[in-house]
Amino acid sequence: MTGERQKTAPVILFTYNRPDHTRRTIEALAANELAADTALYVCSDAAKKEADEKAVREIRDYVRTVKGFSEVVLTERKQNYGLAKNIIEGVTEVVNRHGTVIVLEDDLVTNRYFLRFMNDGLRRYQEEKRVTGVTGYSFLDDGTGYERESFLCGLTGTSWSWATWADRWADFDADAAGWERLRTDAAYRKAFNYDNTYDFYRILKAQQTDAGTNSWAIRWYYTNFLKEGLILSPTRSLVGNEGWDGSGVHCGKGSAPAAVHALKTDAAIKDFPDRICEEPDVRRRLKRELIRLSEPDLLKRIWHRLFRRNYIGQA
Repeated sequence: MTGERQKTAPVILFTYNRPDHTRRTIEALAANELAADTALYVCSDAAKKEADEKAVREIRDYVRTVKGFSEVVLTERKQNYGLAKNIIEGVTEVVNRHGTVIVLEDDLVTNRYFLRFMNDGLRRYQEEKRVTGVTGYSFLDDGTGYERESFLCGLTGTSWSWATWADRWADFDADAAGWERLRTDAAYRKAFNYDNTYDFYRILKAQQTDAGTNSWAIRWYYTNFLKEGLILSPTRSLVGNEGWDGSGVHCGKGSAPAAVHALKTDAAIKDFPDRICEEPDVRRRLKRELIRLSEPDLLKRIWHRLFRRNYIGQA
């Protein structure tokens, strides 16, 4: 109805043992335009070892003081879940309650238009079932030159901010049933690896065969790959990752990868794709960026672009 305020999607934030990161994530989110209309759920995992207990308590004490949102709901795990289980169970509970959810981890810092973009995307593509989510992160380099403000693509498994609907999340297969086909079908594996520009198969294989791998995101990517799903992304990132200090589960220590961007967008995004597809120009640009991520060495990148041989046959 005209003039009626539309309901905003809730945010669920997953934390473990990084109080300073958590504070920066929440403070940046609270500075968003729609923060006051947004419910914030914080899912705090329990300490895995005694050395982490103080940091976990510090995070929980801080979250109890947080203001600036329509409500703040803290879930305190009594036992250590680990990242994947914590996210899967937390997302399932919140998205089933509200119908939509926006998901953040505790090393992500958003700019002030992040919540607007995520909510606008969720509303715009709610009935487009091939669109399986929205992210505030862009795989495109900040200086890409792509003229549109946003795009749809098949790189649906990013964990650097994402959002989805309850009906899409209902398709999530935590077991990644049928993944073994990737072992023997080179063409299938090539498609899964985004035309052999990034070794997503290696991550999924580790998830399925190595008990030490704890990734929900690669299983979400596989779920959407089977559906030929698409995700809405801004051309310039609305979220940055500050976890490249050795403190996180999956982020290394040292310099961040090329895909970590400055938050340069200082205007609300109003331009959204009308065609529900991955445009050829978008795919071409994304493949170039993925090669740069997977092969930092210039000579290897040139070899890769010429022959596309990096991941062929590596089953």
